[in-house]
Amino acid sequence: MMVQKLFLKFVIFGIANANLVFGADPCFDVGPDPVTGGYAICLQQDSCITEPVAENACPSYPSDYSCCYHHVFPGREHRGAWIASVTNIDWPTSPTSSVAAQQQQLTFLINQIADAGLNAVYFQVRPAGDALYQSDIEPWSIYLTGEPQGTVPSPMWDPLEYVINLCKPLNIQVHAWINPYRARLTPTSGGLAPNHMAIQYPQCAYPFSTYLWMDPGCEVVQNRTYSVALDLVTRYDLDGLHMDDYFYPYPVTGWVFPDQNTYNEYLQSGGVLGLDDWRRDNVNRLIQRMNDGIHEVKPWVIFSVSPFGIYRAGHPDGMPSPPIVGFDQYSEIYCDAKLWLKEGWIDILQPQLYWRIAPPAQSYPFLLDWWVAEGQNPKLRHVCPGNYLSRVDIDGWPLWEIRDQIDITREPANRKRGSWGNVQFSAKMFRDDFGGSVGFFGNFIYPLPALQPVYPWLSNSTFSKVETMQPIILKSKERSSITVNVTITKDIITSGIVHKLAIYKHATEGQWTLYKVIPGEDIPHPIQLVTNGKYAATFVNRLGQESRKTFFKFP
Repeated sequence: MMVQKLFLKFVIFGIANANLVFGADPCFDVGPDPVTGGYAICLQQDSCITEPVAENACPSYPSDYSCCYHHVFPGREHRGAWIASVTNIDWPTSPTSSVAAQQQQLTFLINQIADAGLNAVYFQVRPAGDALYQSDIEPWSIYLTGEPQGTVPSPMWDPLEYVINLCKPLNIQVHAWINPYRARLTPTSGGLAPNHMAIQYPQCAYPFSTYLWMDPGCEVVQNRTYSVALDLVTRYDLDGLHMDDYFYPYPVTGWVFPDQNTYNEYLQSGGVLGLDDWRRDNVNRLIQRMNDGIHEVKPWVIFSVSPFGIYRAGHPDGMPSPPIVGFDQYSEIYCDAKLWLKEGWIDILQPQLYWRIAPPAQSYPFLLDWWVAEGQNPKLRHVCPGNYLSRVDIDGWPLWEIRDQIDITREPANRKRGSWGNVQFSAKMFRDDFGGSVGFFGNFIYPLPALQPVYPWLSNSTFSKVETMQPIILKSKERSSITVNVTITKDIITSGIVHKLAIYKHATEGQWTLYKVIPGEDIPHPIQLVTNGKYAATFVNRLGQESRKTFFKFP
């Protein structure tokens, strides 16, 4: 029986008496800072921008050093991009491409995203009641394999599993993105596969303008979306499950959503809500149910929703008008995202703040300030606004507009209220490197890697075990290059207690950078350290919480 022991083996060949530990320095275990997400470091007192956060915490440093937070320490940040498959916006570029070509395109796209410094992708796997993954519930998507719907890839492959395997070694989270109720981008059901929800539940499938749309008030349709989500969470090693803003369809002049029969059934069963409140309740109950169900299956999987960015402008419960004006998600598509935040039914809210900083009517900083205010976000769930990166192409926005929006998201006043990152729409901007976006992001926005923010409300006694752990550094006398070996039991990894190994490198006086992040399953294998210097290693669990740090240096 394998002993349940964690240790990290540092192999320095040819150096018999190297003193590996240069400081116990408990300062490094203080944090994370609620503003930056960084941990404390030992700095000369004159360089500290905060008061000392721990006493006698820098024993290996000179006496004029103190333990404090500092802006140069690598913080935490959620850096995402939506990969849209509907109408082949981002990937695959064509449903008639060969499997080999689609795989090559996907590998290239993920590598571009990694080069841009991002650490999360939202991969659209259910654009319209279909599947870009192996499903026993829904048919293969026409956006992957073309007509007729349900055509199996040849040779067989699973794009979602492929993306997960691509992203793990790159420190990129994978969130499966589903659309809950859109059935088709044409208003007929002809040609749909027999297991498509519009064919199985025709009484709940309505032509609406240029769409075929499922009725969110139909219990069988709600159950279908829920079943699809839990199937994904159960079978795949996902970091998150994501839904976009399409619940009830956006209004179209001359069209009325035809759910009167469903509503009448609700009234006849004793319901008392008006039509609008009933529609909102249908959406709210799905959000709450998804949150509960996902976390029951896998407590570490992040549930997120990206609603329209404006909420009830001019209403006492909404955004002030003036200055904010515009479409109201609450009354038009029946989304009460403010309620989801207040109740804590989501882990990340990604309001689509698709406007520039300057316009007073829909100003990015004004909108963000409202979403992270205490009145909207009392439970401090993460708010990671969506940015319309494609407007660099569509409307000629300069790339620095997006950079400035991200800088606003990072402002301390916003960070401490839950603003922990951004998500870009859409990924084709990185795929095509439009305007040099890959280099711009990698050099001027995300030049250093970052761990994800922590999710303390999801933690429990099992996950918290990581905080009492510490990698143990050993050495070897054999001659070879430097490697780091870590041996841990498989169940510790699969349980999420140890999900990754983070290695920090001391760069300059008072500055640490995140040097390398190793996936859990690769921790037992040799890990190359290619430069001399001071390092620190730490275990990271599925919720971003870290173990105690172990310091070492080479040579």
